[in-house]
Amino acid sequence: MMKLVTSFALAFFTAATALAQQGPPPANVRVAEAVETDMAPTIQSPATVLSRNDSRIAAEANGRVVMVAEPGDLIEAGEPVARLDDMQARLQLGEAQARLARLRANADYQSSEFERWSRLAEAGTAPQTRLREVELARNLAVQELNEAQSAVQRARLDLARTEILAPFTGRVVERLIQVGEYSSPGREIVRLVDTNSLEARSQAPLSVAAFIAVGDEVEVGDGDRRILAPIRAIIPVGDAVSRTFELRIELDNSPWIAGSGVRAYLPRGESVHVVAVPQDAIVLRTRGSHVWFIGEDNTAEQVQVVTGDRNGELIAVTGEIAAGDRVVVRGAENLRPGQAVNILNETQIAGGTSGTGGNVAN
Repeated sequence: MMKLVTSFALAFFTAATALAQQGPPPANVRVAEAVETDMAPTIQSPATVLSRNDSRIAAEANGRVVMVAEPGDLIEAGEPVARLDDMQARLQLGEAQARLARLRANADYQSSEFERWSRLAEAGTAPQTRLREVELARNLAVQELNEAQSAVQRARLDLARTEILAPFTGRVVERLIQVGEYSSPGREIVRLVDTNSLEARSQAPLSVAAFIAVGDEVEVGDGDRRILAPIRAIIPVGDAVSRTFELRIELDNSPWIAGSGVRAYLPRGESVHVVAVPQDAIVLRTRGSHVWFIGEDNTAEQVQVVTGDRNGELIAVTGEIAAGDRVVVRGAENLRPGQAVNILNETQIAGGTSGTGGNVAN
């Protein structure tokens, strides 16, 4: 019995020793290549997402309100956001059209009379004084006709103004008048906001003015999301107290809504050529940062690095990492130095070619 126990213990010890010599099993990881790119030191500037079209639409006519769009309604450009009672405007248009018809008939009659008396005067059978009287009556009738035509156009305009139309496509944010209330010219009806034409407005430090231009792409983020967006406008006038100037960054089709608070990452110096890795490759520890380098034999080695500026998903690193080196971006949690790995992909990161990227804060 003692020999059996001894044999079993010896076999167990031999198996454990062999397993220890083999090391841990290969780890499944995803990798990306370090790249060379241009980056600039950056500064964060608070910004607010606002719509380029945000209007309080006002009435241009008098009348009782019979319809107002609901908050949240999407109104296309040229569609009504509200309607006023148009009965009085229709009556005024009818009166103007009736007067126009009467004066047109009179103008036609006076014109024909002038032609008839002109022929008689040419034949010498009518005095010139009578011809001048008929000509004056014709001219007065034509002027009255022109006034009547203007009155009809004015009445049509007043009728059209009983519909308050959207000057641009947008959503109704707020009703400023209710159905049944009486409106007058200049009375605000609704607040309409174009939720597609957005921009970030930032008061940027004067120190960055020399390193940005209209059309440059900068990063805009809220802590969870970051996008590259072009600078739409620079207001080249600084505030003497805050030492800032206004910057507007185009955010069409962005993930934010109007009123959101974001940050703009603006360059504060010239770009420099660096080696960069994906941010996911950086492992942060109390004693410093490191990345896991994958050698040609598909084993992992830990390399200490010092991080620098960021550019999108890339971050500059200083250490024994060169462009083209493979670094682990997924699966580094339990890696050990010298451990074999199974590489699940061999693709480069998006934007891995050299070039000048957007400027992002450290």
